[in-house]
Amino acid sequence: MSKSPPAANQGNTRPLPVPDSLAAREILSAAWPLFKACLPLCLPLAVIGVAAGATPGAEAALHREEHGTAYGPEWWGVALASTVLTLICYGAVLRLQLALAGGGRLPVLDAIRGAAMDVPLVLPLVVMLALPLLPAMLVTAWLGFGAPAALLTIAAGAMLVYGWFAWPAMAARDAGSAARSPFSALALSFRLVHGRWRAIALIAAMLLAAILVFVLLTGIFTGVVMGLAGQANPTTQGLAFSRWLMALVLALPVVYGGAVTVIAWRVAGQGVV
Repeated sequence: MSKSPPAANQGNTRPLPVPDSLAAREILSAAWPLFKACLPLCLPLAVIGVAAGATPGAEAALHREEHGTAYGPEWWGVALASTVLTLICYGAVLRLQLALAGGGRLPVLDAIRGAAMDVPLVLPLVVMLALPLLPAMLVTAWLGFGAPAALLTIAAGAMLVYGWFAWPAMAARDAGSAARSPFSALALSFRLVHGRWRAIALIAAMLLAAILVFVLLTGIFTGVVMGLAGQANPTTQGLAFSRWLMALVLALPVVYGGAVTVIAWRVAGQGVV
């Protein structure tokens, strides 16, 4: 089994400990020190990424109100630019976390530059990872989200576990990984997950559950704050503030999810069962 390559080191520190197993509790606990260490650098990037990812939806709603249709040429331009910006921000977060986990210090601008150069490779990777969800999306559009769509979504999620490590593999390729294309990254991810699917699926399920609980609780708290701040009749400035506040809230699980991914990637890359 190929080992997880070390991250690029600039201003070396001690690498973070690697858990002894892929037990979900160990992985989630081991990700916490990485989350705390990378938060000052990664949180601003994650906030921008979350805000950029939400922009197409907001633009579609605005365009529908003004022109009676959700999607026009302007919307497609905004969607493309937002997608690229989101991939750059999330890719930079991943690169920073890989470096910190390996005991390195990667300058933020270098992480952004590397993530930007990766966009032509990451974009088709994201498209390939979305393909298992296509049947569920089609059934939902045709029949609504019922039992068939739910079963197809669960099946797609089970398949996506095999591709979980593809993006880290691509982000770490400069340090010696063989994953230099979306196909090789997916192949490497499949090899790392093969034989460990149950353990890694449990990690993903616990991470997803933790994120959903966090988003639910913070959503309730944010709603209370907005109510106390007089946002029952929101102004333009108030809407902008609430959107950025929600982006900040949602950026936290993005950073933690990245930390869990990096820790699990390092453990799986060392052949630990």
